[in-house]
Amino acid sequence: MAPMAELEVQRRQVLGKATRRLRRQGIIPANIFGHKEPSLAIQLEAAAFERFRRQHKAASLVTLRIPGDSLTETALVHSIQRHPCTGKILHVDFYRVSQEEEVEVKVPLHLVGDSPAVKESGGTLLRLLDALEVACRATEIPETIEVDVSPLVEVDQILHAGEIKLPPNVRLLTDPHEPVVKVELPTIEAEEAGEAAPVAQPAPTAAPAQSQTGESAAKEG
Repeated sequence: MAPMAELEVQRRQVLGKATRRLRRQGIIPANIFGHKEPSLAIQLEAAAFERFRRQHKAASLVTLRIPGDSLTETALVHSIQRHPCTGKILHVDFYRVSQEEEVEVKVPLHLVGDSPAVKESGGTLLRLLDALEVACRATEIPETIEVDVSPLVEVDQILHAGEIKLPPNVRLLTDPHEPVVKVELPTIEAEEAGEAAPVAQPAPTAAPAQSQTGESAAKEG
């Protein structure tokens, strides 16, 4: 299960557009919210948060501590806002949780085993889903969910979410019919099948209807 990590944070006085100054100093503005308690503005070192992200999965519980303050918060990383061009973290939201309550999280998938359709038939394993949405107690969030691909014995066979064995006390929320992993045709065979397929002739089309207004015509043009 997910280990309890710890992050040191500070109360944040800088709000709004002034948070740009914090980011230039290597500090990430953040908030803690949830459990019908007031939102708390905090900040944390970008380097410390990056280490946390490398060492723990997205669904890991974390203890947020404020030095010199008796306040500690048990939370999950709810969302991370990144710069659209640089990918640099701009803001983080943490969601308060009780360690004994049931939470809904997305847990990353880890493929294990060997598929006979890949080893013996030369198929290609296609991953269709990266994580499953599940519900469990906060203290029982798995780091990953293993997906055994050994039942995939035929090309074009699909493994669905409902067929994946979950850890104890973990309940599936993802649609059980959602495809997770599929074995595709070998690349060469797929290309040959595509070349052999007849080319469909386009059906005759009617002349385009005359636009009713100048504005619509401008938009279409």
